[in-house]
Amino acid sequence: MITLVLQVLLFVYPSFFVLYQIFLYELSKTNKSKSVNTYNSLPTLSIIVPTKGESIDVIQGLINNLNDLEWEKSRMEVIIVSDDDEGYFKRLKSELKAPKGLNVKLYRRREDERLGYKSGALLYGFKKSNGQLILTIDVDSRLDRDALVKAYNKLISSKCSAITFEWNGYSENKYSTLAKGLIASTLFASKALFSGKESVGLSVFPVGSGTLFKREVLEKLGGWDYRMIQDDLEIGSRMAYIGEEVCASNVPIYIEVPDNFYSFFVQQTRWALGTGEVLRNRLKYILKGKVSVFKKLDMLIHLFQYTPIITVFMSAIIVNILSLFIGGDILRSFLFLFWLMVLGTYGFLLYKLAIKLGFSPLQSLFGIGRLTAFTVAISPFITINFFKGLLKSKKTYIVTPKGKNKVSFNKKYRYTIVIIMFFGVFFLIGGIINILHSYYVTGLWLLYYSSAFIYTTLTFNREL
Repeated sequence: MITLVLQVLLFVYPSFFVLYQIFLYELSKTNKSKSVNTYNSLPTLSIIVPTKGESIDVIQGLINNLNDLEWEKSRMEVIIVSDDDEGYFKRLKSELKAPKGLNVKLYRRREDERLGYKSGALLYGFKKSNGQLILTIDVDSRLDRDALVKAYNKLISSKCSAITFEWNGYSENKYSTLAKGLIASTLFASKALFSGKESVGLSVFPVGSGTLFKREVLEKLGGWDYRMIQDDLEIGSRMAYIGEEVCASNVPIYIEVPDNFYSFFVQQTRWALGTGEVLRNRLKYILKGKVSVFKKLDMLIHLFQYTPIITVFMSAIIVNILSLFIGGDILRSFLFLFWLMVLGTYGFLLYKLAIKLGFSPLQSLFGIGRLTAFTVAISPFITINFFKGLLKSKKTYIVTPKGKNKVSFNKKYRYTIVIIMFFGVFFLIGGIINILHSYYVTGLWLLYYSSAFIYTTLTFNREL
């Protein structure tokens, strides 16, 4: 009985999430919805940009990008909310240049005003804003010239209170293999979670960078909850509670993806922590929400997105230990073949998309492989942070370092590599022992799983 449970946790449970995303991705290809011009004049728009430790060049790049967008400049304001120290804030004020006609407002939250993290900065910016529409965007994000108008057209032609842009990854580091894998996987997930869901009438969650809100719905909610890390998931849950819909626009927003192990580690562990926290604090809002049962179920699947990584990691530990005591090929089952087919299908679709994005066959394969290995390798830390969020543990917020905003892989994170190396050796030894006992399926799976930890240990520093 215990072997069947382990097989289900290792093969069936993660396969369900992958199949669901594949299903939504394929549906996204049928979503041909187009926005039409249904407005007489553009409303006022406030663009809120939280920042901390970002380079002046990157912030200036965003300001210039926003200035080029099709929108009446007299009806647009850009609100930059800085959590930097006073010295750096003075540099921002003196060196940032607002293009003529664009209303750029620069604020710094004082220590006594600095409630929460990004959510708190968004709430602060919202209280300073005047726009009938509110756009949230990160400093490293960019939009096409007609993106705002297209998204607004879709917003007013639908019955939604907010609309998301479609995430398209980019990287300034053309040499990063990890970035190439993330660019492909980000677009795959975006199409599935936005266009795919919309094609079957599901709501989508807002995204942290690239959601356009109607002001009245934010006022109804009281803005963002500064106590929460994951601003997009928490406000999306409360929108569902009061029956407010979020739609997808199919309009791209270009998001800079991590290009090294450290950045990827920081981003994913923070997201895992925030997702666990949202589940603890917002689950009741979804269950009691004024949306259909079908939509509630889909939202729960979204919030449980990190659990396949967690269940596989914890089950792998049990398999590795248990196989030494009970004997037999624990993982030998037709479910193993089922898992292989699902994983192969997902990998093939991701590979095809990477090729379509212009990557060579080798770049595509190595990018997807590197991303997969890094994801498996940080699974112990995703597990810890997810449960920290669930259990109301002490939390910290680290901004994902990207582009030129790099930080050294200091001593604290070198312990991370030691832990990753430990699990690599732990699963490697288990795999070898199982193969020596002729338990080939269990042995090969443990060797496959250990290879991600070992590969990361040997190569994590190449893209720093």
